[in-house]
Amino acid sequence: MLCKCLRAADASEPTAMKYKRSEIIDESQEQPFKIKKPIELSLQDDEEGQIIEFINQTIQEEDHFVEIIDADPQAFDSVFIQQRQNAINNQLYRSTIESWQFKSLRHLVNAIKTLAKNKSLIDCHWIIFYSIAINIEYDTITYFSNNHANQSVEDVFLTRKGICNGYVHLYKYLCDRLKLPCKIINGYSKGYGFDIRSNASNQTDHAWNAVQINQHWYLIDSTWGAGFINDRKDFKRELNPFYFFPRPQQMIYHHLPENYRWQLLQEPISMKQFLKMPNLHPAYFNLNLQLIYPCNQSYVQLLPDKPYALVIVDAPENVSLTADLKLHDEKVEGGHQVMFDQKRKLYCCYFAPNAVGKHKVTIYAKCDDQETDLFISTIDLNLDIKELPKNPISYSKTWKLFFDLHLKIISPVNVSCIRLEKGEAFTQILIESPDDVELLGRLVDGTKNETEGGHQVYYDADKHYWICYFAPNDDGLFEAIIMAKQKSDQGLYTSAVAFKIDAKDIPKPAVSYPETWKLFHDLHLQVVSPINTHTIQLDNGDTFAQILIQTPDDVELLGILRDNEKNEVDGGHQVYYDHKEHYWQCVFAPNDDGIFKADIMAKRKSDQGLYTSAVAFKIIAKNIPKPPLSYPKTWQLFHDLDLKIDEPCNRSTVIWSDQALYAEIRITTPEDIELLCKIAYNNIEEEHQTLTQFDHEKKQWQLLFAPQQTGQHQLTIFARHQSDLDKKFNIVAQFNLNVTSLENPIKFPLTYDKFVANRCRIYESLNGILKKNAIIPFHFVIPGAKEVKVQVDGKWIDTQNYTDSIFQTQVQIGSNNVTIYGKYDHGNNYDALIKYSVQ
Repeated sequence: MLCKCLRAADASEPTAMKYKRSEIIDESQEQPFKIKKPIELSLQDDEEGQIIEFINQTIQEEDHFVEIIDADPQAFDSVFIQQRQNAINNQLYRSTIESWQFKSLRHLVNAIKTLAKNKSLIDCHWIIFYSIAINIEYDTITYFSNNHANQSVEDVFLTRKGICNGYVHLYKYLCDRLKLPCKIINGYSKGYGFDIRSNASNQTDHAWNAVQINQHWYLIDSTWGAGFINDRKDFKRELNPFYFFPRPQQMIYHHLPENYRWQLLQEPISMKQFLKMPNLHPAYFNLNLQLIYPCNQSYVQLLPDKPYALVIVDAPENVSLTADLKLHDEKVEGGHQVMFDQKRKLYCCYFAPNAVGKHKVTIYAKCDDQETDLFISTIDLNLDIKELPKNPISYSKTWKLFFDLHLKIISPVNVSCIRLEKGEAFTQILIESPDDVELLGRLVDGTKNETEGGHQVYYDADKHYWICYFAPNDDGLFEAIIMAKQKSDQGLYTSAVAFKIDAKDIPKPAVSYPETWKLFHDLHLQVVSPINTHTIQLDNGDTFAQILIQTPDDVELLGILRDNEKNEVDGGHQVYYDHKEHYWQCVFAPNDDGIFKADIMAKRKSDQGLYTSAVAFKIIAKNIPKPPLSYPKTWQLFHDLDLKIDEPCNRSTVIWSDQALYAEIRITTPEDIELLCKIAYNNIEEEHQTLTQFDHEKKQWQLLFAPQQTGQHQLTIFARHQSDLDKKFNIVAQFNLNVTSLENPIKFPLTYDKFVANRCRIYESLNGILKKNAIIPFHFVIPGAKEVKVQVDGKWIDTQNYTDSIFQTQVQIGSNNVTIYGKYDHGNNYDALIKYSVQ
């Protein structure tokens, strides 16, 4: 925090202390900055060797810079470090001090003495430091007005406000009352308003304290420890324990004492070196970072013949970095990219300016162990661009995952923003990845709302890379986000890379993509119709949507229609392969107005597993006619045999009339097809409740169903070629039947295979149970027979009533069965056709 404070009283000089390197007690706590060992970098560039040579050469230069080492390394032994941390962590100190509400300095001093009684000197100083940090607010009005009066200890305490001069005098005042050695240090700082490009100031602008503990001198800055001035020029109180006994070799990066002896370094640095040194924030030291390149300088420059600059940082394994590039305090879009070099275990931070001017480079960091996602400023550097590179570049936004998974952008390269204009409807991004990685896409508009149908991402197995399409639905700025994860990872996809899309003059209607899954592309499916849309509109009496899908021969599809609550629409779909057109017909019929999802699933025919989602469309239904269109469940064989449902028309449910004895389905088939039907109640197949016969007048199969109880029934249709007499019937269709009332249920007579094979029909009697001794009229159509006979109670009855395929007669019923036979050859064999029982 820049103070421009009045000069405080000069402090006496500390005793100069010289130590040999072998006398350092805790070398792990020492952080020398200069790195002279050449490094190797695995940069993704054809001229990698030249870049490495340039970096190593730069690291070796600037030998006149003084190596920064504490003058008194014994001051920061492990005991001191632990006692310091214990004091900072002491919650009793904090809660006690926070409860104080004193109106006089005398009461404050007495309270501090009481709390500090029999405590270590480190604890005593922390009590003073914390008391000032939480009670004294930085006086921004005084600071920005340059009126530095009223900074006496009494005024600062009563107003609870002050600038650095007031902080340091209050600190010394409290130390004096506790008889703790304390000095005021005047000097220069890199605080609020400091320009890392400025020259040396003619006068000091800050003050802090030095205290002596056990013959060792330590530095304290209670001003910066209390908080900071934000971009709105407001003071933000935020305790920063870093400035409670910071190491001199760390403090020197932003605090330069006027008297060089108070640098507390083995060899003092000059003002020139102070200004050239990078601006390192406390988090830099707290997170144990190390700036490898640029070395010992506050600026970075473009690499030779490159449109970008490079900053290299070493960080612990549990620390992540990010960065930004600013010009005139505005972030440069696509101006940076941070990647972790897995081989060298170094962070490489690239910066690509797109304009002339003085830029600011900032490196941020956070500890991965912390719950917060907040990155903290650690390094500030200058990038002064006086002439723009010939071919400026920009970087797409990347996350750590992008580099962890070894992803690579094939196209577009060196671009952060993709421009669509002059009728361009979409953009294509190509990503290369290892085999065990899969990607997912997302397109969001300027308000962060996801663009429905705005992306399609899939792996092209032939070209060995991912193809990512993004189609804005309007003019404006969009962000194309590509997420990734390893295939073995059961967790969610995480952002890996993102591009800006600047869309202008987008065609109407805009291109959009149906939702597709990996299987869609793995099986080489292709949408024939509708194309370039994810939404199908149904209006003005439209009853269904048609989707055409082309597939390889070894793939089969299945469909399902769901409403906006994800409930399946019964009878809402029909999916089959059209052999004439060589594609799959997928029709979906909403049962009401609203939004629906047409989901098409797929699998290989050789795969015994379940069908899996492949592609889905959104259906917006308006003014759907009543009753709505619905489809019976059909199998592929239904369409392969070219069957046609005549009744019920456009319904998945057979209608039951209150006075009905049976329900009826009529189907037209080619001449060589024969049908069979069954009825089930509660998934149990019922006998003598179905009749399959042929209507020669209408050239239709008539399938009759006579349920014996009310409730939901399932009607199943089977078919086969007439030439396949040695093969069983296969299922082709299924209907629902809801029996609401039933007064006089009947059972059909038993029919035999020859009845169906010869396309016979019963006009009467349809009731398969006859009354004993009754006279019953029979009326049948029995094509192709040479003779028809009736057997009652096992005895033949002479009948001469068979003419032109029509058998019509009356029969006296006995006490047992009645069977109708037909003779079809010149022998004496008769084939059973129909059998009635007697009660």
